[in-house]
Amino acid sequence: MDRRELLHVGLTAIAGTALVPSAAAASQASATAPSPSRTLGVHPLGAPLQGWTGTMLEVVYAPGQVSASHQHPGPTFGYVVKGSIKWAIDGQPATTLTPGQTFFEPLGSVHSTSANASATEPAVISVVIVGKSGEPLSKPATAKPGD
Repeated sequence: MDRRELLHVGLTAIAGTALVPSAAAASQASATAPSPSRTLGVHPLGAPLQGWTGTMLEVVYAPGQVSASHQHPGPTFGYVVKGSIKWAIDGQPATTLTPGQTFFEPLGSVHSTSANASATEPAVISVVIVGKSGEPLSKPATAKPGD
């Protein structure tokens, strides 16, 4: 599967998650606690990506919550459902994303900024993570090759 086909698979999955209403309420988690997530779907991708899975999640950020830098096992697509988030990869300047905006994290990138942009309102994102079946969906960040 070429890059264009892989991007199409991810964007199609995001479109599906964007239609799922948010049912989770934001908890009063500490600012650096992991964001609670709810699995919306797990789908084996099949040939030519046999052994790979697309996992759709709903992630809720409590007001002011910040997640530690981390990495995903493959390309990651995100959609802001509610609130606003600060987002950046690979140490780039953070961008504030609002409902209806999307983001993409290429394979091997470090999700260096992941935070609720509001100190008073929760934020909700839908995320599609593509990875080899059975791999954890997130792990602490490690340096990128060449860094």
